Amino acid sequence: MKILHCVASLAPRHGGPTVAVFSMVRAQRELGVDAVILSSDDDLGGRLNVPLRRWIEHEGVPVFFLPRVRARQHTLAGFTFTPEYPAWLRAHVREYDFAHIHTVFSHPANSAMRVCRNAGVPYCVRPLGQLCHWSLLQRRLLKQLQLALVTRRNINGARFIHCTSEMEARETASEGFSSPCLVLPHGIVMPPRLVDARERLRKLLRLPADRHVVTFMSRIHPKKGIEMLLEAAAKLPACFDLAIVGTGDEAYLNRLKQATEQSLPGRVHWLGFKEGEEKWLVLQGADMFVLPSYSENFGIAVLEAVACGLPVVISDQVALQDEVKKHHLGIVTPLSADALAEAMKDLLASSTERKEISSRATVTAAEHFSWESAAQRLTAACLAHLSAP
Repeated sequence: MKILHCVASLAPRHGGPTVAVFSMVRAQRELGVDAVILSSDDDLGGRLNVPLRRWIEHEGVPVFFLPRVRARQHTLAGFTFTPEYPAWLRAHVREYDFAHIHTVFSHPANSAMRVCRNAGVPYCVRPLGQLCHWSLLQRRLLKQLQLALVTRRNINGARFIHCTSEMEARETASEGFSSPCLVLPHGIVMPPRLVDARERLRKLLRLPADRHVVTFMSRIHPKKGIEMLLEAAAKLPACFDLAIVGTGDEAYLNRLKQATEQSLPGRVHWLGFKEGEEKWLVLQGADMFVLPSYSENFGIAVLEAVACGLPVVISDQVALQDEVKKHHLGIVTPLSADALAEAMKDLLASSTERKEISSRATVTAAEHFSWESAAQRLTAACLAHLSAP
């Protein structure tokens, strides 16, 4: 079976979404599926340093990159306008049995849905939470206009909508699309265990050996609840430091940094984007992971933290909340700085509870979230939807 994954961007700084695409395609290829990726060369507004207009091996999988055009308006940057995308698809899409289209509001995604629909090539859409209630309220008029003019018709042409959680499926289905929602969770590649991670992280941050560290790892964006986290941290005794991993809008980052100079002086470490061993170090060396998102259709970073044996504190808007509760992997809180502060205080105060959570977290991730089983379920769904209903 040949599957074409159509992606707007593979920028490493996107974090979870990029990790998921590469992991998904690698896992499918290990199953014998001829899965490949078509993407723009977007790097969060910049350009990836990659060869264009030819197949290359990138992160262990075949990728064909096309050049994006920089948006003149900041509000359109996420549209990822890639003029050559439709023409390439019209010339080649019939070479594939199925297309897996990632995101819904980008130019590459809508080009792919429209071309597949016209060419009679079956496809599914993975909206990445863009059809959840919170996301649809952001730039609402622009999204409603795009849905009315183009995108709703394109989504309705999909054989199914690939949701990664029950929460995402419920919210997406409530928008009235005719395509069915299938819940197909992501997996995780288990991280390597690092020696002396706790000690090494405190040396990196120049902290005493017994100092508590709380890690936040995600895109730095209001959606992720980082302002709530900083507010909650300021309510607690100064017995811990925050390690903030991720990048985002520079002006927004600077505002956050200036605010914490007053509210949490010397206690917030802005580490920027991390990957590979550096990322695993900031997770494995911490005492706790926190993600108080306003909307999270899955939560790859949460799963990575669990795989590293970290207790997690997440909001009840993070889709993995059901798994966290079921397997007793941490605390789920409402969207409140007070509730978040209370949960953080409780976990920091109990080394026994943290150790108990850590002992079952890694096993839970390995047993319930392997990419092999995730890829098998996804590929089976594609095969089942090759023919029109």
